[in-house]
Amino acid sequence: MDFAFGPEDERFRAEARDWLAEHFIGPFAALKQEPGGHPGEARGDMTARRAWERELGTGGWIGLGWDPTDGAYGNRAATLTQQVVWAEEYARAGAPGRLGHIGENLLAPTLLAHGDSAQRARFLPPIARAEELWCQGYSEPDAGSDLAGLRTRAVRDPGEGTYRITGQKIWTSLAHEADWCFVLARTEEGSQRHHGLSFLLVPMDQPGRIEVRPIRQLTGTAEFNEVFFDGAVARAEDLVGGAGHGWHVAMSLLAVERGVSTLVQQIGFAQELSRVVRLALETGAAEEPVLRDRLIRQWAELKAMRWNALRTLGAAQKPNPNPNPARDPAPNDAPNDARDPASRKGAAHDLPPGSADPQAPGPRDPGPQDQGAPSVAKLLWGGWHQRLGELAVQVRGAAAALGPARWTAGRPYELDAFQRLFLFSRADTIYGGSDEIQRTIIAERVLHLPKESRR
Repeated sequence: MDFAFGPEDERFRAEARDWLAEHFIGPFAALKQEPGGHPGEARGDMTARRAWERELGTGGWIGLGWDPTDGAYGNRAATLTQQVVWAEEYARAGAPGRLGHIGENLLAPTLLAHGDSAQRARFLPPIARAEELWCQGYSEPDAGSDLAGLRTRAVRDPGEGTYRITGQKIWTSLAHEADWCFVLARTEEGSQRHHGLSFLLVPMDQPGRIEVRPIRQLTGTAEFNEVFFDGAVARAEDLVGGAGHGWHVAMSLLAVERGVSTLVQQIGFAQELSRVVRLALETGAAEEPVLRDRLIRQWAELKAMRWNALRTLGAAQKPNPNPNPARDPAPNDAPNDARDPASRKGAAHDLPPGSADPQAPGPRDPGPQDQGAPSVAKLLWGGWHQRLGELAVQVRGAAAALGPARWTAGRPYELDAFQRLFLFSRADTIYGGSDEIQRTIIAERVLHLPKESRR
């Protein structure tokens, strides 16, 4: 593993820490991330959260390390290790989940890899300034983990030169706040599975053509949404990667979701674990041998996940002799869109880039050489975080059934941080690609076992 923090990284760390100490104060301090929260969560003052995003953009902390080949679209140059440093300091400061996660960490790398110069010039600067927020239109009611089975269609209007999009997306994080959505839709009549798909950039402000319906979660929040497209318009110049190449672009995007953000996520996990351990000591639950053993296991597994993430990032920095091998995409391996942006999200998906079409443009950064690494990471953290949620309520005993305040007609659904952690973590092994999907990817793509029947 060749991944270490040097003197320049530590100077960068001091700069990041000083900036956060100076700016994450006043009204922004009220947005401090709580245990059990996640980047895409719809809690807190959304106006204040948007203002915080703009503060980050003004400070030059959005778009770190974006490829400057075609222009300085981001605000600040940064190495991979410096990006990790910033993410670690941001998490340690308890700064709020990023509303701009999807645009900055998912769409931007995709445009740098597959977009043309006009698309990069149009969309990257507003993302870096936090002027435009994005959501992701992938999953559908009958095509969540089976993304290749999507039915949303985009028909080209030869007269206007636009696409008219009709269909439904689901589990779309923060769609109710987003200004734009990148949508995977079927543009070739009669096409099936991963063929005939295109990647379109769609403005969300289209009354009568786009309807957003929030989905209420167990936690009482509604960060995920159903999105209905009824003739929504997308310009032809906002098609990324070429007509019919959407699957390749979509898989490249999914591959970038498990990078620096994995280490950031683990810092949040460590903070949550520390709170659970303190609670176990306060309640005396830590005296119970079995429970104490489970707490120690959680700590050891988190350390192992960190070293695995560092190993994967170190491998990603090494040149890949075959960065874009032609291979057939597995038709049932794309994940569900409900996620943590933090980084969601944030998030969080699992497939390496690749396409059977040699004419499709390839990403500049091939990502981890180990095809199974993202799936292994997802399996590790999903189960780990779910077990932590169970521990959080177990150490409280019967008191875990009580809310922090008496429910009233005005506030009928009040939960404390540990209850939110327990309830939301039930979804950790489902969203971002279910455990079953991850095991199938590892079996077929890494171990080369016989493919599962998909009739």
